[in-house]
Amino acid sequence: MPINSCYLILLCCAVAWSTAQRVTYQQLLPTRINGRTVRMTPAVSDEIVMTPGPTGIRRQPSFPGSMPFPCKNMTAPGLGRSIVRPTSVHKLRPGDIDVVGAMGDSLVAGNGALEEYAMGTLIEYRGVSWAAGGEATWRDYLTLPNILKEFNPRLKGYSVGKGEFLAPNSRMNVAFPVSADFDAYRQAQFLTKKMKRDPDIDLKNDWKLITMFFGANDLCSGQCYDKDGTTPLQHSKKLQKALDYLQANLPRTLVNLVPVLDVSVSVRVKRSFMCHMLHRFFCTCFHQKGNEMDQITQLVRDYQTAEQILINSGRYNKKEDFTVVIQPFIKLFNAPLDKKRQFEEVIDISYVTYDCFHFSQKGHALAANLLWNNMMQPVGAKSESSMDFIMKKFVCPTVNSPYIFTANNSVSSNYRKRSTSKLR
Repeated sequence: MPINSCYLILLCCAVAWSTAQRVTYQQLLPTRINGRTVRMTPAVSDEIVMTPGPTGIRRQPSFPGSMPFPCKNMTAPGLGRSIVRPTSVHKLRPGDIDVVGAMGDSLVAGNGALEEYAMGTLIEYRGVSWAAGGEATWRDYLTLPNILKEFNPRLKGYSVGKGEFLAPNSRMNVAFPVSADFDAYRQAQFLTKKMKRDPDIDLKNDWKLITMFFGANDLCSGQCYDKDGTTPLQHSKKLQKALDYLQANLPRTLVNLVPVLDVSVSVRVKRSFMCHMLHRFFCTCFHQKGNEMDQITQLVRDYQTAEQILINSGRYNKKEDFTVVIQPFIKLFNAPLDKKRQFEEVIDISYVTYDCFHFSQKGHALAANLLWNNMMQPVGAKSESSMDFIMKKFVCPTVNSPYIFTANNSVSSNYRKRSTSKLR
């Protein structure tokens, strides 16, 4: 591609992004009455249209009102939520979560999730983010917060609408597009500061659930230019710095650490011409005219091993009110070790946006479903497999096994009694 054409595309991207973000931010500025900021907490924002939109948007099916929430029998106080607020992170029921938050990159910010064109990837649909979105309900947008709202309708911290990370409606989703491992510590600081300043959050007593997802940009755009700064050890150290900060500053916190994504998934789907063109910008390290596929897929596994070593060290199991749990569902995207199968299609194109890199809203819904299932599965027995369709499998807590699993409470005998809800 001629250099001038590349510059023109980048310029168009920059102008579109800045325009979209500026308009969104101005529209979402909080109202002021008598000099005081009025906190806006709608369940459904004006930014996302609930009626059927363009047919090109890749979204989940809407679940009818006649269909009950899969874990409906376990949402009542005393079942899905403790009667007395627990003091141990290892005795947390889903309804005990008071605040949700998220850290990461564009895959957490919701870039392009409800767009029908590749350039729409520049718009951040945080309200439907798998990790932190709370737009409407699970029937239209299956997200982790929308699942948790069934157990605790007073849940706080989730994003609605669209906009960049400073927009008020982003709330505790501090993910920022193009963030790398280096940004994890700064996001931890920013998230902590936001929670401390939020009058709706009781920092000392509220239980917080933070989902953390980093590394994709280091693999796609960093490791081919700074090999020393993007080794598996450096990946682990940067995550450790962020997690150490959270442990020191956020009491009553459970962190979901989602392993790094195998970014080769972006070349293992059916790709259009636009996908081929944009891939050079989203994942530059895949275009160095060498054996990038082998190098990157091996580096992915090395990153994931480094994450496991960090968490298995017990560094985050020393306090009764803080822990970190790896939720490994994302490993379903790992490329096969058999080189003959390396480029096999890994997932249907409907689960990604038109740039073939980010999650579509349907992809966010699947990720939320898989993350939830992982949370309800014991450490050592968490699924790394995909599903044929959203909500095919939905794991529910039971009377005998009511807690979100951590390393300390993962008892296989209890897990055998845990129920699984399936759509037929």
